[in-house]
Amino acid sequence: MLKIKFENLLVIFVLTIVTGYDTIMTTMLNRTLPNIPVILLICVVLLLIFRFLFIKKFSAFYIISSILLILTSIIVFLRTGGTNFLLYSLLIILLYQADVDVVLKTYVGVSGIIVLLIFLLSILGVVPNLQFAQIRSSSLVVRNAFGFIYPTDFASHCFYLFIAWGYLLREKYIFIRTIVGLSLAFFILKFCDARLNALSVLAATLIFIIMYYTKEREFKVYSIMPYFALIFSAFMFYVSYFFTWSSSFYVNLNNLFSMRLFLGKNALDIYGLPLFGKSGVKFIGYGGTTESVHSYNYVDSSYIQMLFYYGLIPVVLLVLIYVFASKKVHKQKKYLFLALLSLITINCMIEAFWIRPGYNIFMFTIFANLYDIQNKEKREVRL
Repeated sequence: MLKIKFENLLVIFVLTIVTGYDTIMTTMLNRTLPNIPVILLICVVLLLIFRFLFIKKFSAFYIISSILLILTSIIVFLRTGGTNFLLYSLLIILLYQADVDVVLKTYVGVSGIIVLLIFLLSILGVVPNLQFAQIRSSSLVVRNAFGFIYPTDFASHCFYLFIAWGYLLREKYIFIRTIVGLSLAFFILKFCDARLNALSVLAATLIFIIMYYTKEREFKVYSIMPYFALIFSAFMFYVSYFFTWSSSFYVNLNNLFSMRLFLGKNALDIYGLPLFGKSGVKFIGYGGTTESVHSYNYVDSSYIQMLFYYGLIPVVLLVLIYVFASKKVHKQKKYLFLALLSLITINCMIEAFWIRPGYNIFMFTIFANLYDIQNKEKREVRL
């Protein structure tokens, strides 16, 4: 029992600081609160090393992946001076065999409270609620950020919190989860006009319903899902790299993806395709202010954006690790978790939060342990 309590408390402490800080820095409070140096956050994450006193076995996949992540992180730092990739890599590595439910509960508790509090403060006028006007078809829509730097940041927080919360309640309350999912999707679409995240919440709701009533029974289509990260990252790179205004196919696809192919192509033309990131990369986008942006060049797609911050090699490495981790989840027959991992890879074709602990906590569970609820209860009793 001492082992379980110590490990869980350590995980809770570290994730509270890392996810809490990452979440709050996406709010309008980020200009008034002091910045925590990344090196200090790395020191906090390194506390998780003490968990390894209780871990006796390490898989070959984990050892090789960890070595490669550390090496690439060091090279990225030497090339760009950035330490974010090292921070994220260490968090992924040091959550090895952590209890996924503990990780998700901590994330939902910490980030959920921050998101709800900032939302309420924005309604009360204590925190600014930035509103952006945007033309959709023939109508003008107002997009609310609800205390966050941009509407899609708030909407993405809602999406990731919903799937984490829904997974924690995976064996019960399907009616409540369905109502919450439908209501949340409507709210995000109505008040934030964040269409992708609204659709993502609806897709997650459907996944919860299917998995609940089929009891996660195996279907052949599930065998494709472990490869989603590879498929969709490669697709986004291909259509961005070969984008051209002379092709109606690419133009229509670019319009569907809200100019993301053009912006990705533009960044590739400017910065090239660095193997380990490039220093001086500067993306200018909306957020934090409602003032007009005259030189907008922000690359939203996670897979394309990471090419410039971290480089081709780290992105390919992360994708391959994600694929192999997903295959392991499939082998364990944890199809609900696999479906959520797969849904995230689709969402990240458009959004920029694939490896951000304040958003996508699931990325940091790829080396963690998935327990059956019944087996978990028995395990805790025995200890």
